[in-house]
Amino acid sequence: MQVLECLAEAPDGTTVSAVARRVGCGKGTVSKVLATLEAGRYVRQDRESSRFYLTWRLLALAFGHADRAGVPRLFLPVLQELADETDELVHLALVDGDQVRFVAKAEGLGQRVRMLPMVGIWAPVHATASGKVWLASLPDERVAEIVRAQGLPAVAPGTITSLRALKDELARVRRQGYAIADEELAEGGRALAAAITNGGGVVGTVAISGPVFRLPLTRLRALAPRVRAAAERLSAMWPAHITVKEFAR
Repeated sequence: MQVLECLAEAPDGTTVSAVARRVGCGKGTVSKVLATLEAGRYVRQDRESSRFYLTWRLLALAFGHADRAGVPRLFLPVLQELADETDELVHLALVDGDQVRFVAKAEGLGQRVRMLPMVGIWAPVHATASGKVWLASLPDERVAEIVRAQGLPAVAPGTITSLRALKDELARVRRQGYAIADEELAEGGRALAAAITNGGGVVGTVAISGPVFRLPLTRLRALAPRVRAAAERLSAMWPAHITVKEFAR
């Protein structure tokens, strides 16, 4: 465990000698421990620099343990921290086929008027901030295919209902790095979402939402850096394989 802790504190990798000094063991002993961990794929060694790094395998084990306990708990501290910072409703959404499904939430404690949680719900992708973040990661041709299959139904006063307008909106999302839904899913509600990525593709989103009287667009945009920072943290801890089923146990 001391060797693992030493590696965990060295994101740029570390050497056998450095680990040996830190844990107070001989280099031969440390080399054997690292060889065992490497065989189990818990660490890897860069052959050019000879430095050792932790792999994602420990995270996968931790995720599996948390998953068996219910909603994957690895993500909950990040969601709750964002909810506490913004004092708004926070949703985690997962890309599921050609849909984006809301799978977990966290809430701040200071507000009486809130948007209804959407955990377990699929919403039209063109009408949500989370859906637009995902669509913005796709080529225009793929977006057009999805629109042909799902349509652009109006579900609220601000819903985008034309492909041209949707493409313009997605171009804006790509430029700014987040999406806003302004009374597009529900009258009186606004949301802002940022992408969670894994290996380059968008695998999910994190979003804040609240009533328009409490989230004017100026305040909502001012909160964008916090939402994006949460998305980056979630991206860094995201497992290689996860589906919506993991959140339903």
